[in-house]
Amino acid sequence: MNLHNNQNSNSKSKYFIAVAILLLATGAYFLLAKQKSDPPAETNAASSVKTTSPSPSEDQLSITAEQAKEVKPGPVQMKTFEQKHDAIGIIDFNQDKIVPVFSAYAGKISKVLVKAGDEVNQGQVLFTIQVPDIANAASNLLTTAGNLKVANATLKRAKELAEFKSISLKELEQNIADQQSAEGNYEAALKTMHLFDLNDDDIQQILNGRKVEVEMAVKSPTKGKVVNRNAAPGAYVQPGNSPAPVTISDTSHLWLVANIPESDISFYKIGQRISVSVQAYPNVLFEANISYIADAVDPNSHRVTIRAEIANPKHQLMPQMLASFTIYSGDPIHSPALPLTAVVRENDGNFSAWMTNNGTDYTRRIVKTGLSQDGYVQILEGLKQGETVAQDKALFLSNLFITTH
Repeated sequence: MNLHNNQNSNSKSKYFIAVAILLLATGAYFLLAKQKSDPPAETNAASSVKTTSPSPSEDQLSITAEQAKEVKPGPVQMKTFEQKHDAIGIIDFNQDKIVPVFSAYAGKISKVLVKAGDEVNQGQVLFTIQVPDIANAASNLLTTAGNLKVANATLKRAKELAEFKSISLKELEQNIADQQSAEGNYEAALKTMHLFDLNDDDIQQILNGRKVEVEMAVKSPTKGKVVNRNAAPGAYVQPGNSPAPVTISDTSHLWLVANIPESDISFYKIGQRISVSVQAYPNVLFEANISYIADAVDPNSHRVTIRAEIANPKHQLMPQMLASFTIYSGDPIHSPALPLTAVVRENDGNFSAWMTNNGTDYTRRIVKTGLSQDGYVQILEGLKQGETVAQDKALFLSNLFITTH
């Protein structure tokens, strides 16, 4: 009985061992099959790095022979660039040479002898005005002139009589005092007439003709042009009341007035030379010099007012003309340069040019630009003198590069 139990126990042990071996073999089989079907992790990683590496030809562009005929290669040249800054202003009257002409006395305008645009000389009569006070002054002048004439004659006779002791010394002295008083009154009357802007010839004419005029001439105090006329016959005017009956200005000297950004103020100096041009005379440059720079910045526009004096001997410039001007802030710069058509602004904001050695294979070169003048742009970095670059059609090359890459 014990022997039979031992045999059953041995059979069961052998059975379990066989099952375990079978399970191990099956697991090993499936594990080996999976390793064969999946690529190694190192292989996947290497493949990923390879696909994301940049292409060595991403800035290269090749064009056909037909396309090359449309592009003009040429060397980077050296050009001279002026250190200058352009701005816009207006031509205006020179306020130091504009004179509003008023009458010194209130009255009614009688005659107007000039019109707007007339050239006048200093001392020329512009208009006449009826001034009642001038009649009183002229009457007083005639009276004092007559009294002086009588006093002179009386004193002459008194001196003759005094020589023969025919009159007393006291009477002679009284005649001398009367003559001096008459002379003083006459001099005062003359000065009053001069206050009415009458010269010696005008006064002598009144004395000779013994005619009292109430019409006073208003004359130009300077040489220039009549730029405004408000005077009209019959109009009543008073001293200093605007508008002035006549305004005279020396238009051979004008102002250029401009408002410049506060960021540019360091370029401007008193006495600095500027070149001015206007649309009416595009081929003529007018020279001017800065005479005024404002002491404060406009808080709203953040601009600064400057003023330049400009000569206008041929009277070509007119007030309120729009003018552009250029200032020179330093010595000329000699630098590598390209035509504007050879440089393209890329989407990232950089500027580029296309360099070539054979006219069909091009390489894009990022450049740093500077001043732009006369169709050329200054190259500060990226290219050197003599290197061959597409002189035009740079935009075409950049667009072609985008569509082919």
